[in-house]
Amino acid sequence: MIPIRLPQGYYTKTGTVLLRRDSSREGQSLLLFMREFGPRWVSAPSATGKNRFGGSTEPMTWGEFSLYQSPSKLYLQGTEVKEDFLTLRSSPPAVLAALRLYKLTAKEAPLNCENDAALRMLWSALVQLREKCQPYIVEFRYTWKLLNLMGIAPSLDLCAECGERLTDGGRFTQEGMRCRRCSQDRGEPVSAQELAELKGAVSLPHDKFILWSRETREKDCYIKNLKKLSPYFSNMR
Repeated sequence: MIPIRLPQGYYTKTGTVLLRRDSSREGQSLLLFMREFGPRWVSAPSATGKNRFGGSTEPMTWGEFSLYQSPSKLYLQGTEVKEDFLTLRSSPPAVLAALRLYKLTAKEAPLNCENDAALRMLWSALVQLREKCQPYIVEFRYTWKLLNLMGIAPSLDLCAECGERLTDGGRFTQEGMRCRRCSQDRGEPVSAQELAELKGAVSLPHDKFILWSRETREKDCYIKNLKKLSPYFSNMR
């Protein structure tokens, strides 16, 4: 198990830049999401007031980070960029979706804890956006899968109260998806067709999802149900 405070020494880890904070005096503070290390704040001091790392500290950059843990801080010493996803910038909907995913991950992924599964999910989501998958579907898929990884995603198959299969649709409530009988008309209705659509979005393997999500799909179904997922993160606080 990787400790919260690393032993003093040098490290090399792959990952991505989740957030960057700039300071004219101290340089940059970066939230790096790294393999085995999870999300950690790293200091990237400037050289004579200038950023000496260039574009390698931009959010959505993936690379291999060379680090040094001093007695007080973790410092960035260098970065070998592997992928910067610059092509996403040609599509405003795609880049905005990617930025929202990064903001969500930075807010919800526990600091200083290994979370390689979430890191792989984030990489897959950016690849899906690069492959021109519909951004609203990618965003729903990633958000639900992140909740599922945390153990708090609402089931899209079974009623949260009685455990029966949701063959006739259900209703989104604060406690999860409920069948029509258990919900007693509480919550937002979700039709059987919508449920089948949402289950396809979250359950298909990466390669099949890319092909499936390029087809014409019902945008409103994902947008309205994505909004219903956000409150579930508060259940962890």
